Amino acid sequence: MTNGLNSTLRAPTDGWELKIAAVDNHLTPQGIWLIPYAIGFVCTALVPLWAAYRMPIKLYRQFILAMIVAALFSYVLYMAVPTYVVKPHATDVAGNDIFSQLLRHLYDADNDFSTHNAAPSQHVFYAIIIMCFMIRFRPNSRSFITWTIMGALVTVSALLTRQHHSPDLIAGYAVAVGAYYAGLALGERATFRLGDEAVPLEMSFGPLARRLRTRRTMSTIAPE
Repeated sequence: MTNGLNSTLRAPTDGWELKIAAVDNHLTPQGIWLIPYAIGFVCTALVPLWAAYRMPIKLYRQFILAMIVAALFSYVLYMAVPTYVVKPHATDVAGNDIFSQLLRHLYDADNDFSTHNAAPSQHVFYAIIIMCFMIRFRPNSRSFITWTIMGALVTVSALLTRQHHSPDLIAGYAVAVGAYYAGLALGERATFRLGDEAVPLEMSFGPLARRLRTRRTMSTIAPE
């Protein structure tokens, strides 16, 4: 969406190219980082869907509101303070392994759509928000280690696939932190007003829905 706005409302290079030269000028695209980069897309699409059936209603509402706040803020920030990142070309990728070849294909397909990205990195802030709420949902050491590693790998992959510069990652972290606390506050207020914290989400999938509703009700009313 941001890239669509970029190409529609202004030239791709209108604005500022954020870069820390000492870091970003010395990085080359590495195909192996396509794995966590792709996992970031999958998690952004599927974790909220999974959470709809597993998280307590209030926590799920806070989770979704945090993601919405982050997305809206990033669009407003882009419109007010446009930034850009020149996407790499397929020829920038070294190596002939399968991941390097896949990364070249990604660059070719991605550049057909748009030649620039923008800050903050949505890949980063979605990954960090997912990490925070999954740890909040399961506050144990295994969950903490798993999701912290996942968040770190997805974040680094945005840099080492060269889809973003390092300031985009820093901005993505900042947006994620602000959106996380905004989501907590907004979700708390909305749930209080609706008074549905102990009410299971209605789903229309027959016997599966009944089992999921039962499980969700138990997790909602379980003592903390």
